[in-house]
Amino acid sequence: MPTIYRELGLTIYRWMTARSRSRLTTSYAAHRMFPASVLFYHRVATHSMNDWSIEKNNFERHLDWIVKYSTPASLDQVRDSQLAGSRSQPMVSITFDDGYGENTEHAIPALLARRIPCTYFVSTHFAESGEPFPHDVKNGVPLRVNTIDEIRTMADQGIQIGAHSHTHVDFGTPMSEWQHRAEITDVRKRLQDWTGQSIDYFAFPFGLKRNITQEAIDVVFESGFKCFVSAAGGMNWPGQDANHLQRIHGEPGMSALKNWLTFDPRKVRAAPPIETTLQTRSLAKAGSR
Repeated sequence: MPTIYRELGLTIYRWMTARSRSRLTTSYAAHRMFPASVLFYHRVATHSMNDWSIEKNNFERHLDWIVKYSTPASLDQVRDSQLAGSRSQPMVSITFDDGYGENTEHAIPALLARRIPCTYFVSTHFAESGEPFPHDVKNGVPLRVNTIDEIRTMADQGIQIGAHSHTHVDFGTPMSEWQHRAEITDVRKRLQDWTGQSIDYFAFPFGLKRNITQEAIDVVFESGFKCFVSAAGGMNWPGQDANHLQRIHGEPGMSALKNWLTFDPRKVRAAPPIETTLQTRSLAKAGSR
């Protein structure tokens, strides 16, 4: 849960850097080079809160702020604008990992009511078996997981379903060819059979650099996925990589969300200069002629 001091500190920092943020926004608008932010959540609930849960009312405040100050977008829209090399408005995409049962009671209705696109990444073993996630068992509070019927219903309601491995495995550990197939290729086929959707996006469990290998990435694309997502934090700049979208954790509270999405100068410092990105975009267009 967010502390009062962290919330206050981030709020003061955002006020102190308001001019820098304004200049960045003006520059992005002039060059049609707004970054896209992809947020990831796990569980929206009203009880048994933990580090990977956000309270229902807090989540709804996130959504309302996003609708007011940015453009909610699907992962397809984010990826398309990456490929196009321009983005005229700040896009924000909502994603979920794992597959918690309470999301059908709180998160999904809130998203549908606001017509906000969402990609919901599922670990298929738990939906099949009904077993709680190992991290919840370890935490001493086993929580309900989504059923296959709930995933089908979400797909029917317009929620995009994505793959999050079969057993929530850490791909940073040594794995055989058979294990890669079971955790990636077979999961895509299984989810497509359940939902009737084309399953185009894969989210690596844990999602940090150490949890992702080139071997696993190769299997992702060989299996027919368009793109994979990570979870190390970072924005997505038009004209840059459209095969890998970076994601930001949707932390409880409001200050962290506002700080990221109003272009914290520290966060965007690692991004390529606009001039470099414009040059990349120009070369890409020239090459397509």
